[in-house]
Amino acid sequence: MVDPVTMQPATALAVYLESADGGPHMAHVPSLPGCYVRAQTREEALAALPKAVQAHYAWLRGHGEPAPPVDAPFELEVAGEASGTGPFDPGDAAALFPPDRQPVTPEEMAHYFRLMGHSRADLLALVADLKDEILDWQPDPMPVSIHRLLRHLANAEQWYVSRLVDPETLPAEWDREEAMSMLDLLDMERRTAMERLQMLTASERTEVFHPEHWTGHPEEAWTARKALRRFLEHEREHTAQVRQILSAYRQSLLARLASERAGLLVELLGLEAAALTAQPVVGDWTAKDLLAHVAAWDRWAETTMRAMVAGQEPDFGAVEDIGAANERFVAAWRSSDLQTVLAELAAARASWVGWLESLPVEEFFRARSYGGYDWTFPDVPLRVQWQHDAEHAEQIAAWRQAEKAGGRAGPLAVLRAALDAGREEVLAAARLMPPEQRESFPVCGPWTTHDLLGHLADWEWVGVEGLRNMVAGRAPGVAPIEDIDAWNAERVEARRDESWAAVWADLHAAREAFLQAADSLDPDRLGQEYSFPWGGYGTAYDWTSAFVAHDREHAQHLHLG
Repeated sequence: MVDPVTMQPATALAVYLESADGGPHMAHVPSLPGCYVRAQTREEALAALPKAVQAHYAWLRGHGEPAPPVDAPFELEVAGEASGTGPFDPGDAAALFPPDRQPVTPEEMAHYFRLMGHSRADLLALVADLKDEILDWQPDPMPVSIHRLLRHLANAEQWYVSRLVDPETLPAEWDREEAMSMLDLLDMERRTAMERLQMLTASERTEVFHPEHWTGHPEEAWTARKALRRFLEHEREHTAQVRQILSAYRQSLLARLASERAGLLVELLGLEAAALTAQPVVGDWTAKDLLAHVAAWDRWAETTMRAMVAGQEPDFGAVEDIGAANERFVAAWRSSDLQTVLAELAAARASWVGWLESLPVEEFFRARSYGGYDWTFPDVPLRVQWQHDAEHAEQIAAWRQAEKAGGRAGPLAVLRAALDAGREEVLAAARLMPPEQRESFPVCGPWTTHDLLGHLADWEWVGVEGLRNMVAGRAPGVAPIEDIDAWNAERVEARRDESWAAVWADLHAAREAFLQAADSLDPDRLGQEYSFPWGGYGTAYDWTSAFVAHDREHAQHLHLG
């Protein structure tokens, strides 16, 4: 068939489906060894397959293998389906498709082995530099650590080979695996598996086997081609899972950065402008100077880390004479007003974090050393920066206590910065939850991430109503909430059937409305007192800053692992 857009002949790709009873589905493209999709339903698997084929072509090109160009048309045709296999966990039976019954030639085996080499290179690029802390890390919703995944991968290669040959002929090295490091184990298992596969006879490369050893499914049929197909699919599936865990680990570090930044800004709430810009807090630095200093080190971290990624020699002059660097950093912003410094603080952090999020995980976790010092990103720069924020937050808190500093209100610019930081803390923590568990995994009692973000949105709309009244010079005017727990439960239940997208959109709409109202507050009336619907009295400043505390409280519920 000719593609109607490109007018080029479309390549027909045969697809084979297998499904567990009432469970997950896998779609395989045997002509593209290692190309597969795993999904909950048949429809989802087929819908995801075109993108998987394109990604597979890109993977082949990336490893120097021949592959169609990006815009090459193709058609997917379901050629066969098998049911009753899976659900594709360790020990489950896997289908034998008609193409798996075709004998494997020595030339085809060499091709499979080359693809297996590319797949292993991808895996090692992810894990070769990881320390035990990361290898053993396991966020709550994920069932395994990277360490356990790697051992499973190594042992599975033994098992695939054992489907084809007499156990008595298996490599003797496999009996000594427990004493090996993980990387040595992976290397040994792959090397010996390939050596044994290369010894397959012409008959063994053709035969259909029903091995009865080391299996709960003696009826399962195996061939050399099926084993080679599963070698590739299995490693590529778990390499993707390793990548997912590493992405979650990176997000946990970014969430910690967001948490400490919010903690720093919260310490400035309630301080008047004069206290922030004229009174020394650390040495002769004011709070404004301190914020300029923190922003400058975020900029330095990004510049230095970018140089490392680009393969350039970083400029370590600032850390070689930190005192002089600090004076330069602070002096550069001393004539700027507080609002300008706060804007730079936010911009510097957003730029650095945005760049960190954009890095391939291989680049982010790569071991780096300069001048004998460890500069591996997860181990040093990020930890130094959040410790830096925490240190200065403690200094401000100590100064406030010693000087009895604080009042009923402070500059709106600081309040706005704290609101933004508190919300980023919530969102960074929410990103830790895998999408498939946002509506099922409990994070706050029985509440899921979906429930909790809906709860934040509900309260934000209460805040909007109150702020709009205060902007108009009236009391908050919100109806009293006599039983907060009952109100919360009622609102969560009301949102139960809302989609994640709807809750997410409402959360952002509520925050936008809240910030617009907060920006309209009269700075001269921030200290005016009102009665609050949840009891007691407070000012417009108190009302607004309460939502910083609310975000931060629930961000802690979202932190996982």
